[in-house]
Amino acid sequence: MEGPLPLALVVASLAFAAVVLVYVALGRTPDWGLLGFAGVIEVGALVLLVVAATQVGGVDLHGGAAVTLFGYLLAALVVLPLGFAWSLAERSRGATAVLAVVALTEAFLVVRALQIWPS
Repeated sequence: MEGPLPLALVVASLAFAAVVLVYVALGRTPDWGLLGFAGVIEVGALVLLVVAATQVGGVDLHGGAAVTLFGYLLAALVVLPLGFAWSLAERSRGATAVLAVVALTEAFLVVRALQIWPS
């Protein structure tokens, strides 16, 4: 799981959160641009999960670290679509703000997965 992908995912998630906060400040609801941005992050999370699954055999994860690692990576894969579904279903300013929380959660999950992965 070394390389630029995890860092790119964290940066993209934080940038997504910033863009969503601009949408909230302007009172706008999510549009196709935000959905596309979220889709790019989602594809990155999927690639990160696949990379971790292929590399896990070559690293020493003791105890429940492997379960915790894949729990974080699976949560990172699920949290963005759930937040977007909520935001599109409700169509309010608060529901758009949910996307900012989801984006920050996405960044947190990737950082936690990196902390578990042995260097």
